[in-house]
Amino acid sequence: MTDQPRDPALPEEDPSRAAPPLLPPYQPPRASTGRSDPAADPALRARALKKLEAEKGFRIHLTVYLAVIGLLTAIWLATGLGNGLGYYWPIWPALGWGLGLVLHRASLGWDKEPTEEEVDAEARRLAQRGTPRRDAIED
Repeated sequence: MTDQPRDPALPEEDPSRAAPPLLPPYQPPRASTGRSDPAADPALRARALKKLEAEKGFRIHLTVYLAVIGLLTAIWLATGLGNGLGYYWPIWPALGWGLGLVLHRASLGWDKEPTEEEVDAEARRLAQRGTPRRDAIED
């Protein structure tokens, strides 16, 4: 600020209308047990974000599915009301796309991290087969 005199024609600034102070960056709370918060681990946060984005993608897929099948059913109703409705042909796109939707939902659980037991079992299988290490193979 400058030390110039204030212009009496200007209204005086109200200190209650001043901008709030900037907040410090987020610091996760520290556990009292001495362990750090898992949410603070960047690798875990990246995995969590990836999972949440995949679930959001499924919800979008489900919403579009319901909207399109609803539209096809409305077309079926509009064109068949005078003719006694007849054959419900929207069942075929609903079944085909529905299968894709079920597989999409199931795929959300396919990318789980292997457990230590699974890694140990796979290492034992490889040792029994006598599979050479990839880094030991020379050209």
